[in-house]
Amino acid sequence: MTTAAATTTGAERLRDGSCHFQRSRLIWMIAITFGMILLGWVTLWPSTIPYSYLGIFGTFLNYLVENHHKWVCYGFWVSWLIHVVEAFYGVKLCQSKGITDPAIQFQWFIQTLLFGYASFGLLVSYKPSAKKHY
Repeated sequence: MTTAAATTTGAERLRDGSCHFQRSRLIWMIAITFGMILLGWVTLWPSTIPYSYLGIFGTFLNYLVENHHKWVCYGFWVSWLIHVVEAFYGVKLCQSKGITDPAIQFQWFIQTLLFGYASFGLLVSYKPSAKKHY
């Protein structure tokens, strides 16, 4: 048996911010996905890239692979490390901002893991509404 004070409706949870989620902008999602896939391709399988079909961009990628592949690899792994750290810190930030629904925290975690600061920045800038005391 539940009491009226213990139960909350979905509308109340939306108002109190415990279910706040905001999707990253599509342009950032596309750009970051493209960049991470390209960086991974250049890092992990550089011999499979069709440099000659990519014009000046292919020439640039080939230059990076031939002359700076070690730094490209570092950039790839460091960027993933940053995304992972941001994602875990995002969950902690959710808790401190009153976003308590585990499913919503998981959405923030996955979105931040995949899109980094494009998601993390939205969470950082989120200002929960002040709690009303009656």
